[in-house]
Amino acid sequence: MPESWWPSLWKHHRGKTLGAIFGLLFSLMTIILGLWWTLFVWACVIAGYLIGKHLDDEDATLAEVLDRLLPPGRR
Repeated sequence: MPESWWPSLWKHHRGKTLGAIFGLLFSLMTIILGLWWTLFVWACVIAGYLIGKHLDDEDATLAEVLDRLLPPGRR
């Protein structure tokens, strides 16, 4: 039985596939939400990803990660 098209596409053209998916998603969000709301949503997604990545990589608590990422303030 021939190999399915999706695993082959993912295996050989992962970057192009992700780029096309993100481009399509960004364009649809821009049409529906407008440019500024779309940029705001993507900024929130990236911030959430970075915080989650730090939590996964360093086995730290959320408070420790936020203390390191955000500037110190008054307590």
